[in-house]
Amino acid sequence: MTSKNAPFRWTLSLAAALGIATSAGAQEPEPQTETTTTTTTMSSEEMAKPVKPQGRIGPQFAVSGNVGFGLGYVYTNGQAPSGGLEDLKITQSAKISFPIIAELGFRVTPRFYLGVWGSWEPVLTKTNELSCPEGFSCDTFQWRVGPEVRYHIRPDASFDPWIGLGVGLEILKSHVEGDTQVQVAPGVFLPTHVDTHVTDRGPTIARLTLGGDLRLTRALAVGPIISASVGQYTVRTGTQTLDITGVGSRDQGLTPVDDGFHALFTIGIRVAFLPL
Repeated sequence: MTSKNAPFRWTLSLAAALGIATSAGAQEPEPQTETTTTTTTMSSEEMAKPVKPQGRIGPQFAVSGNVGFGLGYVYTNGQAPSGGLEDLKITQSAKISFPIIAELGFRVTPRFYLGVWGSWEPVLTKTNELSCPEGFSCDTFQWRVGPEVRYHIRPDASFDPWIGLGVGLEILKSHVEGDTQVQVAPGVFLPTHVDTHVTDRGPTIARLTLGGDLRLTRALAVGPIISASVGQYTVRTGTQTLDITGVGSRDQGLTPVDDGFHALFTIGIRVAFLPL
């Protein structure tokens, strides 16, 4: 016998079943979307990237081609052809020079560089009575070398200005050769071939350099370089050989001179290599 309340009980059972199913569906977590996963992965990659270093450190090599000129003296109180004393000025004996400057050192920090510099420079000479008489062949070269410290102002920038300070040693070599007349007795002059080798050397008291590195690649930079230095030739050595017609060859020493204080300037283009 079926109860008259059977339809009511069936309705309650169905409602209860639907309620439980709805509650279970509400509690089930929603799956993560592809967009959320991608965002999380990109954030991890960003955090894993290394911090960009502020400039470079390591060994460094540079070379520059320059034009140079000087002021001051090669020597003072030297013997003049007239028999008196006379000074030899740099502007009197040289036009310009063409220094090739090489540098080798280490960037101990992105801002500070320690190293050595050296230069070789052929000099265009001027004709004058003291060092290069008319008709003579005159060749002059200079070597300079010394330590240097440099400060880089913007090591992390594409253009990095810098300033350097150094000291050094200067060696000026001259070879003068030609034919002249030499008096061997009162009123008697004989043709003579003269061959003179002279070396003037002394300290570079201070050398100031200014420049900038325009970075072309990670390891290569190019830029201007300007230098100004003060120095002094304190030692003069050499030999002079006279080959007198009809008399023979004889060697004689150089006449004594006093120190020559001077300033040297260069300007050029520099290429720097920082291989690490």
